Amino acid sequence: MSQNFDVVVIGGGPGGYIAAIRAAQLGFKVACAESNAYDDPKGEPRLGGTCLNVGCIPSKALLATSERLRTLLITYLITVLL
Repeated sequence: MSQNFDVVVIGGGPGGYIAAIRAAQLGFKVACAESNAYDDPKGEPRLGGTCLNVGCIPSKALLATSERLRTLLITYLITVLL
């Protein structure tokens, strides 16, 4: 089976997956090639390595979400107590 792509991104790490998403947003047909896909707990291969799947990026997302929750809770408490 042969497929044609406009863009092939090599590596699905922190830069690669962003490049692939942006190329797709611009209307290109994109393929992302990964030499050693990260194995998730279910045993299914994923693009990217530790940083993308369980390290840096998920940690930053968790921190951002917890900061938003903290802000909401403080706002709620101030509103209820005042």
